[in-house]
Amino acid sequence: MKILLLMVSLLAPTIATADTSYFWAEEEDLANYFDSGVMHVNDRKFLMGDLHDWPLGSDDYSVSFILRSSIRLRELLVDDAVLKYQDFEIRRTRDSSHTGSLYFEGQMASVPSYPMNNSIFYYKTTLDPRLQVQGYDTYFNGSSSLHFMPQNSDIAHGFRCYLDLREGQPFGELNICSVVIVYPYATNIVLNSSRIRPGTISEYGLNFRAIAERMLEIVTCIDITENQSAELPNDLSQLLEGNPNLTDCRIELTG
Repeated sequence: MKILLLMVSLLAPTIATADTSYFWAEEEDLANYFDSGVMHVNDRKFLMGDLHDWPLGSDDYSVSFILRSSIRLRELLVDDAVLKYQDFEIRRTRDSSHTGSLYFEGQMASVPSYPMNNSIFYYKTTLDPRLQVQGYDTYFNGSSSLHFMPQNSDIAHGFRCYLDLREGQPFGELNICSVVIVYPYATNIVLNSSRIRPGTISEYGLNFRAIAERMLEIVTCIDITENQSAELPNDLSQLLEGNPNLTDCRIELTG
């Protein structure tokens, strides 16, 4: 037994070190970078135009970047009927094996990886009418945390929300909600958005599907990876002149 324990103690640090070095090596290779108005995320290219000098444009965007970092996209989003109050970012997963789908499953799992004897973290389907959003299944942990999963949607997405439990707040008032969307045109990219104190479940839930659809629509419009035509706008201003609201964009994958 002593020999076995000695072997384990000798092997464990070696294994841990190897895994960590591999992770950070790939992390550096996958880092986002900005060049000539375009944000490169793995193999995708997103047209951003000029960035703000401060504060958003100076943030570290090696893993994720906020669309409002772009001067022109910020102007667009301030007036957007669906997303004007939403934070909005594009995020890459941290290594190639951790796909967008796996990231989504980890964020939206109805049974998070907490000790199962701690019932506060166990999410169950609830039919409480105060917690329902049409077109979504509601998972509740019995305290303040909620997950909303679409019953039928072409967009892989889900909302995570927390009830506002401050004294005097009616049941169903929300403290914060965030959405995770799997970007369908890349293996390792997800879209995130959040809003603080968006209202009640019955009010804010009406916008769930519209938020997911509009986020994907805008990102699809600024994704110029597959467009190889000579008339491709190399500046965000040109793109917005032809499509000022960034709507009805399509991507035809060539790979």
